[in-house]
Amino acid sequence: MPTFEIICLAKSNKHGGTCIAGIKTDGSGWLRPVSNKRDGTLYPEHYTLDDGSEPQIFDVIRIPCFKPDPRCHQPENWLIKHNQLWENLGNPTLTQARKLLNPEIKKQSSSAELLGSLDKEVSYEELKKSPLLSSLALVKPNKLQWQIKSKGNYPNEKKFRSLFFLGEHKYDLPITDPIWIDKLKYFEEGIYSCEEVIEELELEGFEPDKFTLTISLGEPFQPLGQEKEFCYKLVAAVINVADVKKRFEWN
Repeated sequence: MPTFEIICLAKSNKHGGTCIAGIKTDGSGWLRPVSNKRDGTLYPEHYTLDDGSEPQIFDVIRIPCFKPDPRCHQPENWLIKHNQLWENLGNPTLTQARKLLNPEIKKQSSSAELLGSLDKEVSYEELKKSPLLSSLALVKPNKLQWQIKSKGNYPNEKKFRSLFFLGEHKYDLPITDPIWIDKLKYFEEGIYSCEEVIEELELEGFEPDKFTLTISLGEPFQPLGQEKEFCYKLVAAVINVADVKKRFEWN
């Protein structure tokens, strides 16, 4: 039974459950643990840790897996070993985090392309013909902003999006990070800078130019009025590096 240790870099909303992903501590890349439920969605029964807690961003987690379960849109998927508790191994050291994450951030942020293209979505039909090499990325965005919009005919419900640049290309992606959504829900409709969000929410330890985003490709979805399915790029985690360093007392 293969067992992997990851630094958790995404814990996001997915079809009423959760999607978790991280970079393996052995340096061999990303891992997305999935269940045998619909679309691999995880629930507390799957990811509750041996100490009774739930995985958080930057936890080091040991995950028993059963077998690889790569999909054309998500090649990093591994089917988890059911009825086997995940282990909480604490947090990485600053040296370990830098060694594992800095090359990924540099690689993914050096090009305007995100997960192989400049688009916000990828045709599922095309993915079946030419599977992705990666469906996860850690990027340092430029000119980052946050957008809050109402949901069409539901003015009391909101949508949350991240606006940013990689190179000269602008992205406009939905946010599925529940912790960051919980922070943004207090804002009225509009577009806000990082400085405005930090100041309004009094986020101590946060710095406006220290945000890193985990990007993930979602499950196939057929938009209303469309004949084809698409997989959309999502902001699966919002990480402020200054906040992380302060919380873990990394100097």
